[in-house]
Amino acid sequence: MYGKRIGSESVLPYLSPQLRGQRLLNGANFASAGIGILNDTGVQFINIIRMYRQLEYFQEYQRRARALVGVDQTERLVKGALVLITVGGNDFVNNYFLIPYSARSRQFSVPNYVKYLISEYEKLLMKLYKLGARRVLVTGTGPMGCVPAELAMRSTNGGCSAALQRAASLYNPQLVRMLKGLNKKIGKTVFVAANTHQSHLDFISNPQAFGFTTTKTACCGQGPYNGLGLCTAASNLCPNRELYAFWDAFHPSEKANRLIVEQIYSGTTNPELRGQRLLVGANFASAGIGILNDTGVQFINIIRMYRQLEYFQQYQQRVGALIGAEQAKRLVNQALVLITVGGNDFVNNYYLVPSSARSRQYNLPNYVKYLISEYRELLMKLYNLGARRVLVTGTGPLGCVPAELATRGTNGGCSAELQRAAALYNPQLESMINDLNTKIGSNVFIAANTHQMHTDFVSNPQAYGFTTSKIACCGQGPNNGIGLCTVLSNLCPNRNVYAFWDPFHPSEKANRIIVEQIMTGSTQYMKPMNLSTIMALDSRS
Repeated sequence: MYGKRIGSESVLPYLSPQLRGQRLLNGANFASAGIGILNDTGVQFINIIRMYRQLEYFQEYQRRARALVGVDQTERLVKGALVLITVGGNDFVNNYFLIPYSARSRQFSVPNYVKYLISEYEKLLMKLYKLGARRVLVTGTGPMGCVPAELAMRSTNGGCSAALQRAASLYNPQLVRMLKGLNKKIGKTVFVAANTHQSHLDFISNPQAFGFTTTKTACCGQGPYNGLGLCTAASNLCPNRELYAFWDAFHPSEKANRLIVEQIYSGTTNPELRGQRLLVGANFASAGIGILNDTGVQFINIIRMYRQLEYFQQYQQRVGALIGAEQAKRLVNQALVLITVGGNDFVNNYYLVPSSARSRQYNLPNYVKYLISEYRELLMKLYNLGARRVLVTGTGPLGCVPAELATRGTNGGCSAELQRAAALYNPQLESMINDLNTKIGSNVFIAANTHQMHTDFVSNPQAYGFTTSKIACCGQGPNNGIGLCTVLSNLCPNRNVYAFWDPFHPSEKANRIIVEQIMTGSTQYMKPMNLSTIMALDSRS
């Protein structure tokens, strides 16, 4: 079990002596390898922290947090935290199927054992809910019969273990149904099911599409498939772990785990994104990234632009497998692609700290030219991958967001330096897009002047129904412009009268205004045409 505040840094193990003060408020990792839903799972291991003990530690964690920030703040902290719980697989591998004629296999048939596990898991999750958890991500089991350990011990002709695959196929759907039932009983969506079985199957069934050469052999191990024993100094070690889907006999490699984490965080390869839903399109976006790979280095688990383009390729391969290559090509050619990037290359790179590496390397005008040249290459890669309708947004008035008013503004005004950056960048972006279209011979790229769209309501908020464009609805410090929007933030009473939701991002109402301009705006906002015009032209072709 793993608890974390949304947007916080990585958390420490609960028993770490360093978990105190502010780090305690970031959350804690209560997990322990080898455990299961049942207390008799993992009896062959020593010093493991079983689920009942993890729940006791979760209670103890809250008592420690209350001593720091009080009862009310702790309650808000826990309710706003994301709890990730991954348990169940060991109840099969390290219990029911551990040895022939195990105690549990003599007690239950597989279907009845699954029902028993689900009923016990439901009790654990309800205890977690009663302890205050309100955002709980529950992962299913992977395709247990396909891991190198099971291939080595139970496989016939290199195939997955049928018994363990049957167990997973019985367990995972019942887990989803149980979570739906819990949410219905509670009256809201507290428990969210992550279909990690499908996530694993994606790269097991088609390893090359995800950059792996094998999903059968572990990178580190002994015996057939490197599937016997633990990864030790005496093990065989692969030359390049990036090419292996499994690190050891049971566990996905770091790269495979990144794929799964990215699915959870971004929905880019969401396990529900298949069949008809795959044909609707996909969201490849990731907060905090930039045009440059070194933008957002302070964030973890972000999906940089080069990786998003790889996912776009993988998406097309998956669509091609579903409807054929020609149909997939037509689908991509006709799709609307929205790309919003660039602002972070200033805020989270050039101006992140005084005398940043990029600010020492380039003066501002030359940095803007460098960004535009790198962006041009990205857009051409997108075009070469088949995109033919690409909506490209510029940066907003970077110096006028609450975060910059709080940290760089003078006398309540916008940051002159960041406004200068936006004033240099946006016209050059528009010029580059025009040049690309001329080179291609078609209006593939559409420039959205989001700088002007933002400036409209920033300079005259009352005209758009806002009372302020300087103070964020959710945040801390001056202008509510410091830090992330968390459960500990100040929260406005009515978000509809605020132009900014948090220190950087427009409110939902402000975003609707921007979308309206994208749909129907004049050439002051959209060049060479707005989205309604594009749709009308496409309907005639």
